Amino acid sequence: MHLLQALLSFEGVEIWDRSLDSLQAGEYEVDCPCCGVTMFVVIGQDDSFCCTDDYALQEVRKSPLQPVRTQQLEGLPRRLFTRTLADGQESLAHAVRYLFGRAVCPDCGTEFSVAERVVAGWIP
Repeated sequence: MHLLQALLSFEGVEIWDRSLDSLQAGEYEVDCPCCGVTMFVVIGQDDSFCCTDDYALQEVRKSPLQPVRTQQLEGLPRRLFTRTLADGQESLAHAVRYLFGRAVCPDCGTEFSVAERVVAGWIP
C-alpha cells in the first residue's frame, strides 16, 4: 500500500495519496451529505458497514455497504483495483470495491458515495 501511495503522490493525485492509509486500517470517518451526522465507514473482510455510534464499544445499528461492481470501475478506482490484484493483495482489492461503492446513512436513510464523502472531508 505504501508504494502505491508513493506512486500516487509522485503523480500528483491529491487526497488518495494520503487517504489510502484508512483503507488499509479498514475505517473512514465521514459526514452524511444530508443530515451531517458523523459516521464510521468500516471496510472489513467479513463485514462492511457504516454506523453513527462507536461500534467497538457497543452493539450499534449498522447499514451495509454496497461495493461497486468490478465492471463499473473506471479511472483511478480501476487502477487501484487492478494494481492491488496484480500485487496479490486480494483483501485490498476487495476493500477498493467498497471504498468506491455506496452506503446509506443509518440515521436519515440518505444514500451516498463513500469515496465522495471521503473526498469531501479531506483536510490538507
